[in-house]
Amino acid sequence: MKLDLSFWKSVRAEDLFHSIGHDENREFVLGVLDRLTPDPVWTMHIINAVRSKKVETRCVVSWLARELQPDTYLEVGVRRGFSMAMVAARRPMIDIYGFDMWVHNYAGTANPGPEFVQSELSRIGYKKNVKFKNGSSHSTLPTFLKSTKSIDLITIDGDHSLLGAYQDLIDLMPHCAVGGVVVFDDIAPDVSSIDPKALARERGDDPNGWRDLLGVWHAIQKKFSNFLYFQYLSDPPGVGIGVRLS
Repeated sequence: MKLDLSFWKSVRAEDLFHSIGHDENREFVLGVLDRLTPDPVWTMHIINAVRSKKVETRCVVSWLARELQPDTYLEVGVRRGFSMAMVAARRPMIDIYGFDMWVHNYAGTANPGPEFVQSELSRIGYKKNVKFKNGSSHSTLPTFLKSTKSIDLITIDGDHSLLGAYQDLIDLMPHCAVGGVVVFDDIAPDVSSIDPKALARERGDDPNGWRDLLGVWHAIQKKFSNFLYFQYLSDPPGVGIGVRLS
């Protein structure tokens, strides 16, 4: 991997997120999105966020793929592969592992499945086949990780229940390579437009008093002190970045 630990130990959060939001990176993200099949709900939503210079998750993974130069990438919560496409476009020979349940009509739109995502990545020049693991990540991740030493770059954007998201982080953080990065999405969503009952159903049980995914992220920081943490909360949905130091 390209970025060494001295960079992460010295960079300020505001400078990191300024670099992620730089024009070159945003234009790259927009260019990749333009080559993908449009999603009727989310494509323009993402494009508008990127154009407005928000630190959008696709910008985060695009920047990390360019600067970190990872050889392995794992994603929990694939859906149409928007985030995965950014990594694949930056690193066309990277090994990619995708975990998803392919829930029908997820987030209000179609969830077309692994063959569709593979074809989308091929459109932007990805040279390999994604290793998809279909089903609940709480079953597929532990099985997969038994034979996996480390992953350079990880994005967690799957189960949004508090206990489910925590479990994905607990499973994956020990398998992040030293110098590698974990990206945790949706830590500061705009809840003003979400039905409170639907939000409560999504978050599920909260026996630890975390309240939301930001609370989950804070709990993870206490548990894994061998990571350096950054978080962007200025614009929804927010994103957390954890860099493994040892």
